[in-house]
Amino acid sequence: MKTFLKFTGGLALGAAIGAGLYLLFTKDDEAGVIRDIKESFNRAIEEGKRAAEERRMQLEAELGFSTDDEPPALAAAQPQPQLPSQPATPSQL
Repeated sequence: MKTFLKFTGGLALGAAIGAGLYLLFTKDDEAGVIRDIKESFNRAIEEGKRAAEERRMQLEAELGFSTDDEPPALAAAQPQPQLPSQPATPSQL
């Protein structure tokens, strides 16, 4: 857990430093910077969706079924045998 927190803190610090440097050295106005960030974020999301769909299709081909198919019907529940209410004593075993 400690390693994860260090990693997350480092990631956040790196993102903050990167954003600060970008804002310092860019010639765009604030609205342009926000628009660029939104576009980059949306491209990353779309790429992630595309990669997930590709992987889903690969797994469906490997496993031989599609997630779009109807799930198989569950078999009717079989009654379970009743267990004794009292635990067995060593003489009964």
